[in-house]
Amino acid sequence: MSVRVVVALIVAGLVCIVGALILGEYQFTGLTPFAAGLLFGLVVSEFVLEIGKTRSPLIGIVTGAMVAGALGWAAWISSGEGLRPFPTLGWVAMALGALAAGGRTGGWGARRSGRDVRAAE
Repeated sequence: MSVRVVVALIVAGLVCIVGALILGEYQFTGLTPFAAGLLFGLVVSEFVLEIGKTRSPLIGIVTGAMVAGALGWAAWISSGEGLRPFPTLGWVAMALGALAAGGRTGGWGARRSGRDVRAAE
């Protein structure tokens, strides 16, 4: 694993922390979890792709797990840090975020020459 990929995943982790703290201030009701999950997954995956310049199933799994964890943390914060039940749509946000981030960074089914992201697009 290259240094670029490691730095990309560290940055993605920091983005996930900040994102969870921001998204936790919103209620996970209505369309919010759907939009938050999809958009958050895409934003985090963009950081990984721009910095790391590589797609692989391992990177997709790690990125998807980080996004799902961050959205789960945000939903928990949204619930009053456990004072109210965990929002059901929080699970939807977690799944959408993980699928968006993992699918975008995982490179499954992408035809590519070498390991360069630009070659895959």
